[in-house]
Amino acid sequence: MHSDNWMDETVPSRQAEPNHDGATSGGRTVIPLRVWALGFIMLLLMAALGGLWGLYLLRGHLAVNSPTPTLIIWTPTPAPIATPTASPTETPTSTPTIPPPADGIAIGRYVQVVNTGGYGLSLREGPGANYARMDVALDGETFVVVDGPTAAGDSEWWKLRDPENEEREWWAAGNFLEPVEQP
Repeated sequence: MHSDNWMDETVPSRQAEPNHDGATSGGRTVIPLRVWALGFIMLLLMAALGGLWGLYLLRGHLAVNSPTPTLIIWTPTPAPIATPTASPTETPTSTPTIPPPADGIAIGRYVQVVNTGGYGLSLREGPGANYARMDVALDGETFVVVDGPTAAGDSEWWKLRDPENEEREWWAAGNFLEPVEQP
């Protein structure tokens, strides 16, 4: 009299059959997966919208009131390198308008830069073309001779000082200097 399936006969089944409304006999509704996915996407969109709205409301309040750092790129400055340069070619000299002193170029006398062809005369750190060029003197500039002559290469070199700027004191080749009276 006992059957092997006595539990099925005495205990009702937990699996209820859904009716035509989608509800089960236990009052529960089965929610399709696509509804869950749509709800999750809506939740993410609302969270993103809330985050953006919060950033909009807090704009400017999140910035720290401190100086903005400035990027500084340090580049090394190359040291002057003594490179041999060709001296300007000598052009035929013109007759000076001011007669030179009888003794020519000498310490304490004035000289004027002439015949550079518009290139100017290199003023160097020492007597000779192998010293670094520190400045360029233009045709017509006047200097006071403070030292020299020193022979280097094919030229006599004189140390000159600008009477208007005493820091401008360098060596120049005598080939492009002409003695003049004190200006």
